[in-house]
Amino acid sequence: MTTMKKYMLFLLSGFLTTSCLDTEVLPDSITIGEDMWKSKEDVSAMVNGAYQAMVANDVIERCVVWGTFRGDEVNHLTTTLSGVQKENDLRDIKAGQMTQTNMYADWASFYSVINKCNLVLEKAPGVVNSDPAYTQGSLNTDLSQMLALRSLCYFYLVRAFRDVPVTDGAYTESTQEREIPQQAPLTVLNKCVEDLEKAMKTPLSPIGYTDWRRVGYINRDGIAAILADVYLWRASMTHNAADYQKCVEYCDVVLNSKKEIYSEMLTMGGQTRRWPNLIYNGAQVYSAVFAEGNSAESIFELQMNGQANKNTGLRNCYWNYDDKSRSTGLMNASLKFGTLGSDGYFLSNLDFRYYESCVNVTKTDLPEFEIFKTASNKPITGINDVTTNVASSRSLDQNGYVERNWIVYRLSDVMLMKAEALVQLAPEDGAEVDPEDPTATNLRAAFTLVNEVNKRSLAKTSFAKADTIDFQANNNKAAMEELVLAERLRELCFEGKRYFDLLRYNYRHTEGVQPDRILADISEDPKAMLTNYKPMMDLMTRGMSEGSAAAAAKMPTEPYLYFPVLESELKANTKLKQNPAYKADDIYVKN
Repeated sequence: MTTMKKYMLFLLSGFLTTSCLDTEVLPDSITIGEDMWKSKEDVSAMVNGAYQAMVANDVIERCVVWGTFRGDEVNHLTTTLSGVQKENDLRDIKAGQMTQTNMYADWASFYSVINKCNLVLEKAPGVVNSDPAYTQGSLNTDLSQMLALRSLCYFYLVRAFRDVPVTDGAYTESTQEREIPQQAPLTVLNKCVEDLEKAMKTPLSPIGYTDWRRVGYINRDGIAAILADVYLWRASMTHNAADYQKCVEYCDVVLNSKKEIYSEMLTMGGQTRRWPNLIYNGAQVYSAVFAEGNSAESIFELQMNGQANKNTGLRNCYWNYDDKSRSTGLMNASLKFGTLGSDGYFLSNLDFRYYESCVNVTKTDLPEFEIFKTASNKPITGINDVTTNVASSRSLDQNGYVERNWIVYRLSDVMLMKAEALVQLAPEDGAEVDPEDPTATNLRAAFTLVNEVNKRSLAKTSFAKADTIDFQANNNKAAMEELVLAERLRELCFEGKRYFDLLRYNYRHTEGVQPDRILADISEDPKAMLTNYKPMMDLMTRGMSEGSAAAAAKMPTEPYLYFPVLESELKANTKLKQNPAYKADDIYVKN
């Protein structure tokens, strides 16, 4: 069997997936191990197959729905598409009326990626003995990538569902036992940390490739970015200062790496630029990062080319669903993006991002804004360092969506993660501070990072002071935490980050979190159910255009912050327990 045929067999095995671990089956007479894993090319095909599974429409749509739609930056359409299940299920999410049949509670696409990673981790070591061309060094970097990609999938799952099944074993036959219980989030996060730390020992070099693989494969910087994010999440749940410090350290791995690789780009006219970490100036960011893709500021992005790999998931969400003759997708941006100042997301009309994120933000008679960011393959025109006179509207190109990579991590994201962790490591407000204590300067360091991201986005003709934020106005822990949260929204809107940012904020302000227990077990003691922090609820329900009062009434308990376990999963795997927010009277019996 040729390598290409083996590769196609592997990809087809992913298409057989109709549920997660319980119903992903292969024919009894076929095991991948019998036909594969003979040569270096076989392993490469399998590694690429894992990445290929990650660009599936179902994965991208869930990155958007789980990380963006559940927050306050987008709404479902004001118009109704009759009979469209996706829109109906999105409306239920926004109304706080989600059920255990909601299609966005389907986690199968992520478990498909995990199974492919497990196959490589299990089978690739044997190829070293059968093919001299497949060296130990090649094996190590392949295993590093698969450990990191698997950890990333589990990290998405734990943030969306909280309690999820975990397996190290690959499924290759339909006769294998697939019933496994959920694990509590702390168990899953600990496993992610363990695997990522292992992956960090033999990673791909950030300068190992000069083409798309430079950021299309998870290299050392990508692993460090995921580790920083996982540590930040775990710290927020457990209130552990050591984890915040680890987040800072891994952010520095990325920042120092970028400075070393792009040192020549970080100077202008022989003088240090006013943004020492970032590479592009504000007028270049949109074109370089989004329109062109795989930019110098990128760390890891899922690769699309608009042909073999179309970003249909992104198009469905932000442009037009299912190729219908419509001018918009399943969701649009909040009108807050068109309001400046304290009532809006942006502080000034000098901010490039104000114009680059949504279409027609200067109009005042629209029910919603179409999302422009991550869409067009054309650079922004009419706004530069000289003027902010922009056209009131811009055309959207459908090809812009299907050709766009999905950026998982980029440089400014890492900078703001570091700022968030530094704030939490700063002394408490009102505490007596020893000037010799290193944490005494953490608020200033956090502000410097936030201001760098903010200031580089301001349209100005010179390097004159152009700050729209002020340190003295935010010179306390509570205010600086809010400032970081707001800047992450301005910089990373529509990139699948906002809802997870809100959840971290929420956990930091909540006592009684029990990340070592699953929700179904905690709910047996009603007094143990977590009551959430009101400001976070205000932020979440602000984006709920329907049923916000009812949603706010029941969402202050932790289970409602997460998706239900899909009904079909409960029937297929009797060891799963339903999130108590969605528990039905039905007793599920496996067929």
